Amino acid sequence: MKSVKFSRSVSACELNCKTAEGCLNMCGMCPSCVFAPTPSGSTHCLWKVSDGFKRRFVVELLLRCRNVQVLEGIQSVLGATPWTLFTYARSRGPTSDYPCRTTDRVVDGRPLGVDVNEIWDWFGNSADWVKSRYLCRVFTLCDSELLRMVSNLTSVLLVRQKRGFLQSNLSSSHTSTDEDSDDPALMVVPGSSKSVSGVSRYRDLIGCLPVHLSKRILGLLEEHTLRRCQKVCRYWQRLAKETMEEIKFRKHFQDQIKAMMKRCRGINVVSPTYSNMVEVLVPTKEDEEADVHSNALKVKPFQAAYAKIKTKTVQMEERNVYCGAYFTKVVLNKEDPNRVVDYRGRSFMATASKDRVLHLFYVASETRVVSVMKGHVGSIRAVLLCEDRDLVITASCDASIRCWNLKTDRCEMVLYGHTGTVNCLDVHADRLVSGAKDCIVKVWNLHTGKQFEDFNFKHPSSIQCVKISATKVYSSCDRGLVKIWSMEKASLLRVIDAHRSSVKCLFFDEWHLLSGDFNGQVMAWSTHCCAKECLMTFSHPREVKSLTLVYLRVVTGCADGKIRIFNFLTGDCLRDLTAEAETGRILSLLFHDNSILVNTTSCVKLYQFAKVFWDYTESAEGGRGDVLAQDGLISEKSAASVRKPPSPSVGADHRVQVALPSDSKKPERAELLYHTRILFTPTKCQTQVRERCQTAKQSVVLSEKATSERMKRRGLHHPLTRDSILLRVNAIQKAQCMDEVGINMECNARLRDSWGPHTPQTLETSLQAQ
Repeated sequence: MKSVKFSRSVSACELNCKTAEGCLNMCGMCPSCVFAPTPSGSTHCLWKVSDGFKRRFVVELLLRCRNVQVLEGIQSVLGATPWTLFTYARSRGPTSDYPCRTTDRVVDGRPLGVDVNEIWDWFGNSADWVKSRYLCRVFTLCDSELLRMVSNLTSVLLVRQKRGFLQSNLSSSHTSTDEDSDDPALMVVPGSSKSVSGVSRYRDLIGCLPVHLSKRILGLLEEHTLRRCQKVCRYWQRLAKETMEEIKFRKHFQDQIKAMMKRCRGINVVSPTYSNMVEVLVPTKEDEEADVHSNALKVKPFQAAYAKIKTKTVQMEERNVYCGAYFTKVVLNKEDPNRVVDYRGRSFMATASKDRVLHLFYVASETRVVSVMKGHVGSIRAVLLCEDRDLVITASCDASIRCWNLKTDRCEMVLYGHTGTVNCLDVHADRLVSGAKDCIVKVWNLHTGKQFEDFNFKHPSSIQCVKISATKVYSSCDRGLVKIWSMEKASLLRVIDAHRSSVKCLFFDEWHLLSGDFNGQVMAWSTHCCAKECLMTFSHPREVKSLTLVYLRVVTGCADGKIRIFNFLTGDCLRDLTAEAETGRILSLLFHDNSILVNTTSCVKLYQFAKVFWDYTESAEGGRGDVLAQDGLISEKSAASVRKPPSPSVGADHRVQVALPSDSKKPERAELLYHTRILFTPTKCQTQVRERCQTAKQSVVLSEKATSERMKRRGLHHPLTRDSILLRVNAIQKAQCMDEVGINMECNARLRDSWGPHTPQTLETSLQAQ
């Protein structure tokens, strides 16, 4: 059956016709069917967005609207149309009067015998008012979803038409009805991220929501997506930037919580007042007998390292030093990456650098320069302050060692003998030891200024650190070797080759030797030559600059900017302090009693720790408990006497010599020296002092044993809680004073007694009187 031919234009009379007499197929798409007042059977079936043919038919009609006024009229009509209610009302209308006659004559949504090309040609050549009327009648056949799509496409076409983006030849590119072709309607459906015009009329959901909800939504995106969101607008840029900062903060906070939980997993908080007397295994000397250890006893520290050596147990005191409160003081605020410092905990500090000048600072109250000493021709690499000898010893790149007098600022002695840069110094009694780049360790006599020719101590590489005692010399080099030399026999006693990098720092006491290398390994050794095994290893992420061992606590300064306190017996890190935020800026650290002097490239800082009254307990292993025994409280002075003999003090059978000012040219510095330096010299009463020390030591040990026995019988002391204290105070207050009810009752009783009836005796007396 042939389709009905219709003219290129439609008159007003044709639009007012009552029936669609021109369309025999009742297609519902031609002008005759659309403008008929009585709809055909096929027009009663709604055009749905899922019908590809009718969707493309409507799209092609819209694409042929080139007039801005027509598009604006369509947009205004669709913007005010309640699509859902309109479709619902139309679907509730009668359907039996107009049966669908073309349901059996439809192929893929296209009615048979309908030439859509002729309809599009007619529509394109019609007047604007005809296009508007025709489209409005077609829209009445569409469902709500198709109307939404048409409204979106109309907005896009209107923007493109205003900007001149619409192509002139649309019929040639969109005449194909192939379903696989690009459909512009599919590119502008609601929810699509891109549109043909690049402009979206949808409202900004993120901008309409509250700020916390907007950040919550943006927080679900990844970082690269948030960076793209910053380019949308200024509001999005601010929201995305704040969201990224909050995500980084939460991540950093969670990492800190995880690290803290990892450190504190299975342990308690470190007690800053913990102290205890413990038994430590040490090798025996040749003339001593070894202790017999029972297998039933607990395995002591270092027992595996001393498995093949005769050992004995020695009581040592352990304290959680540098674990309490502290305050920081900037002693010297000056940028210097080559600064070397020495400080002995008194009132003076000596510094030197690449400028070949030695400065002496007074740091007791305020930092001020006391004297400046010049004489080296090369940069100074080491400084050694000996206030008890009125000397400052410096070592330089000019291969010389100079001894300066603190009173006169003059160089009293110059020591020549090295052929390379002198890197390190150490002094004991009247002997000075030095190490240089010429791979030689030399020992000097400070009285004569001459070196000991018999002490021929050599290394295969540059010397990095030297230490000296009464009988031994300890030295380390760039090859990672640590050598122990005998002062009595002038011979090599032991070589330690466990390090794989340059050993930068050493420390020793009566029983132990510690060495720290460039790779961050700190190894503990026994000073006994027969003990070859490493006792303990303490790992660091960067180079170890300085270290010390005090009260069984290993305190180290690392190049990563942190000060760490380790338990020498277990290897656990009890605390770490951040001394420098940036890595690689720490130059050296000096430890003295309750203070740590930190030398960095930017300044010199003093960490002063509060004085602690140490609590001695037996329950808190390693100082990680909170139970403190008050009955076991021992003064710091008496407890220190257990570990080492007490230092000489004023009035303790010692003569006190005060260094009087001798240089009239420098009265200010002489006055400082007079007020701050006190020299102690032994007397003939040393035997009596030793006896008194032994007696004090025995008394302290006996008092500790008695205290521990009393604690075992009575049990641990538990301090009163806050609730128990409040209950006791409340009970005492109630016992001492009355409440409001009691006070009112007492007042009422007094009023009743004053205004109440008279007693019988009073009544009889009054009657007799009458």
